Amino acid sequence: MNRTRADRLDRCLSLLAPVRRGEGYAVSVLFLQAFSLMLAYYLVRPVREALILTQGGAEFRSYAVAVQAALLLVIIPAFSAWVRRVESKRIYALVNAFFVSHLILFCAATLAGWRIGFAFFVWGSLFSVMAVTQFWVFVTDLFNVNAGERLFGLIAVGLSAGAFAGAQLASNLIDAFGAHGLMLASAASLSLATMLSLRARAAVPEPARCDARTMPARGHWLGGFAVIARSRYLVAIAALVVLLNWVTSAGDYVLTSWLVDIAARVAPGEESGYIGHFMGRYCAAVTAVGFLVQLLLVSRIIQFAGLARALLVTPLAFVAGYLAVGIVPAFMLLQAVLVLQRSFDYSLLNTTRNALMLPMEREAKYQAKTAIDTFFFRAGDLLASGSVFIGTRVFDEARTQFIWLIVVLSLTMLLVAWLVSREYARRGALAAA
Repeated sequence: MNRTRADRLDRCLSLLAPVRRGEGYAVSVLFLQAFSLMLAYYLVRPVREALILTQGGAEFRSYAVAVQAALLLVIIPAFSAWVRRVESKRIYALVNAFFVSHLILFCAATLAGWRIGFAFFVWGSLFSVMAVTQFWVFVTDLFNVNAGERLFGLIAVGLSAGAFAGAQLASNLIDAFGAHGLMLASAASLSLATMLSLRARAAVPEPARCDARTMPARGHWLGGFAVIARSRYLVAIAALVVLLNWVTSAGDYVLTSWLVDIAARVAPGEESGYIGHFMGRYCAAVTAVGFLVQLLLVSRIIQFAGLARALLVTPLAFVAGYLAVGIVPAFMLLQAVLVLQRSFDYSLLNTTRNALMLPMEREAKYQAKTAIDTFFFRAGDLLASGSVFIGTRVFDEARTQFIWLIVVLSLTMLLVAWLVSREYARRGALAAA
C-alpha cells in the first residue's frame, strides 16, 4: 500500500481508536482475518446445536462437555510439546489446516447419513475455543503492550462482524444448503483466515511490534499446565475463565431446556427446524449487539477507564442481569439477558481478557493461554454439567435454582476479575517502562 493511502487509512481508523501512523493497514488485515475466522465458526454453530439437541437433548448436550474436558487433559500437554518444536509463525496456519481437514471429513460423514451429533458437538466446541485462542495468541505475539491496548478493541470488531454475518447466513441458508453445505463454507472461510495471517505478520510496523522473546526448546511434560502453576497471575486468569464459562454454560442449559419444552409444545414433529431457526436468530441478536458494543464502545471504554478497570464491566453486567431474571423468571427476559451477557462477553470481556497476555513471555502466550482457553474454559462447562446432573435430580424447579447459582458465580467472578486487573496493571507498567 502506498504512503498516501496508508495515511488516509490511518486517519479514518483513528476516528474509532487511537491508531498511529503506519498501523492502519495491519489493523485492516487483522480485521479481515478475524472476520473470516468467526464467519467460519458461526456458519456451523447452529448446525452443532441442532444436531446435538435433536439427537440427544439439552441434558445430553451438557454431558458432552465432560468428554471435551477429558480429551483436553491429553491434548494440552501434547499441544505444548508440539509448539516447542514448531516455528512460532507456522503454528496458526497449521492449527487452522487441522480444523479445515476435519470440517471436510464431517461433511462427508453427513452426506453418508451418519449420526454425528455428539461427535460434531464435541469437535465444534474444541474448534470454537482453540481456533479463537490461536488467533489471539497470534495477535499478542505481533504487538507490544502499548499498541495492543490501543488496537485490540478495533481488531476485535472483525470478530463481532464475522460472528454476526455467520449467524445471519447460517439462519438463512441452513434449509437450502443443509449441514454439509455450511460445513464446506466454513472450511473455505477458515482457509481465507489462514492466508490473511501471512499478510498480517508482515504488515505490523516496527514501533508496534512485540519484542521477540524466544520460547524454551524444552519444557515440563505437563506443558501449559506447568506454566500456569508457576504464576499466581496465570492461576487467577484461569479461575476467571472457569467461572466465566460456568456461568455461560449454566445459562445455556436454562435457555436450551426451556427452548426444548417450548419447541415440543408449539412445533410437535418439527422440533429440529424450530430449534435451528431459533438458535440462528438468537446468535444473530447476540452478534449484532456485540458488534455495536465492539465498534462503538470497547475502544472508548478501554481508553477512558484503562484496560484493568474495563475488565470489571462485564462481570458487573452479569450480576445485574441474572438478579433481574431471578426476580422475574420469564423466558423472554432470560433471552434478553443472555443476549446482553453474550454480547459483552464476546466484545468487551473477550478483548480485555485476551489483552491480559500482552505483558507475558512467549511461553505463556503459546502454552499457558492455550491451556487456559481450552481446558480451563471447558472445566467451567464440566462444573456446569455437574451442576445440571445434581440440580435436575434434587430440585423440582431446577431452572429457578440455576439462576440463583449463576448470581453467586457472577459475584465470585467479579472478585477474581478485580484481583486480575490489579496484577495486570502492575505487570503492564513494568513492561512499558
